[in-house]
Amino acid sequence: MTKGLPSLSLAEVVATSGLMSRTDRKYVLPLTDFLAVIEVLSLRCLEIDGQRVFGYSSTYFDTPDLAIFRAHRQDRRRRFKIRTRTYTDSADTYCELKVSGRRDETVKVRRPHPAEAAHGLTAPALAFLDDALTAAYGRPAPRPLTPALVTDYRRTTLVAADARITCDTSLVWRAGSRSLAAGGDLVLMEVKSASERNSATEALAKLRIREQSVSKYCAGLVALGLATGGNRWRPALRRLGVA
Repeated sequence: MTKGLPSLSLAEVVATSGLMSRTDRKYVLPLTDFLAVIEVLSLRCLEIDGQRVFGYSSTYFDTPDLAIFRAHRQDRRRRFKIRTRTYTDSADTYCELKVSGRRDETVKVRRPHPAEAAHGLTAPALAFLDDALTAAYGRPAPRPLTPALVTDYRRTTLVAADARITCDTSLVWRAGSRSLAAGGDLVLMEVKSASERNSATEALAKLRIREQSVSKYCAGLVALGLATGGNRWRPALRRLGVA
């Protein structure tokens, strides 16, 4: 679906749009709408060794009473997500913290993490999380933290002059013996930019494609029946074909 787009390297992606502090806008699109969007934008596609679609697996951590999920459900100002992320094509793994800043800004920090411990948090990872959350919110990470959900998906990364666009397909949620796959003909698209208005969001607005409130973690817990009170994510789950 991106065959005709010019390519760029990972180094170029980082140099042009390495946005660890950004504004995120999310959309759930049928493939036909997604193709219409990329036709009207000037885009380049991340390509590594001739490959443009890459496998991701993320393990999210929460307290036994899902305090992190509840903070997002209640839309608290000081909310965050803790996860490990593995790039399955290379097995490179990171421990990541995403915090919500001012004006809906998302700030992400991360450190390398052992691939064999992708479903757990090591002592260095916990120390990193404590330091990062203390710097952001004045308190360490909650305890205990245990694996709550795994998300697997395939990602294509597109870059415009003023935004980075991640396009996720083949989304599967897993927790213990439970698993659920999103609809196969859908794209979960996220526009990441230093500002709220950019060429991608303008093109989406002109095509009358509306932003969708969706969190892979929170929506996944609700979809698997592991959390309640997730009405804010029901529209996205319906669009993803799982509600």
